[in-house]
Amino acid sequence: MNEKPKEFLSISLLLFTVVFTAWLGVAGPLFGDRSWIQIWHVMEKWQTLVAALIALSAAWWAVRPVQKQLAEQRRQSAAAASTMIAKTALSLEDERAAVIKGKDDLESLGTVLSDYDDQSWHDIYQTWPDRAYRMSDTCSTLIAILYRTNERNPEVTSLQKSRTATISALNDLRKAILELAEIFHHETGGGPDYEQGEDDIPEDESNARRPRVDAMRELWKAAAADLKSELTAEISMIWRRVRQLERIAIGPDLDGSGVSK
Repeated sequence: MNEKPKEFLSISLLLFTVVFTAWLGVAGPLFGDRSWIQIWHVMEKWQTLVAALIALSAAWWAVRPVQKQLAEQRRQSAAAASTMIAKTALSLEDERAAVIKGKDDLESLGTVLSDYDDQSWHDIYQTWPDRAYRMSDTCSTLIAILYRTNERNPEVTSLQKSRTATISALNDLRKAILELAEIFHHETGGGPDYEQGEDDIPEDESNARRPRVDAMRELWKAAAADLKSELTAEISMIWRRVRQLERIAIGPDLDGSGVSK
């Protein structure tokens, strides 16, 4: 047999205490010398209070199912919200992993640039362009990932601003790499291909392209570090919110195993 709810027991005891105290204070002991007529007069005098208490108890009892229903709806809403928000956190974790991988892959650009500066172009002319284009492709892959995420989250936040800055830095780095590869191709391949619409590169522009890659590379590193920091903060905040919603979904009447106490 199920036990009576603790709340019902408490209000029943309260009601009994109030009525019993009022009775003793006015009517005296239950089995005193008063006549039943006197007792009836006392009951008439206190009937409004007693009726109000009874009505209050009945109203409380009637509203309990509604309260339970609202609590259950709140638990269900919290469970659904926690699942949805958790997916957002997982998506951001994937994005952070992509940024870390892109940063690691682009570290190889240092070796590519070092060979451009120090090696004989005659010795590396067959392999160097492909290595440079792989660096450009790495930029393109990460740009696509960040761009898709940005489109799904158009609201202006510090994370969105950092992501946009990173996309811009990657675009500039990719352009600088391709421009440097163009110079290498012109110098090792007999000049520009005029039939393909290529033009001669002015000397001052040619001289500026190599240091431009270094500058864009530093901007990318700074943007990537800031984006990683923003992602980490956002992920931590979301998981804290998920835990809060999970506690609401479990409810105060359940322990961690989902068993009613």
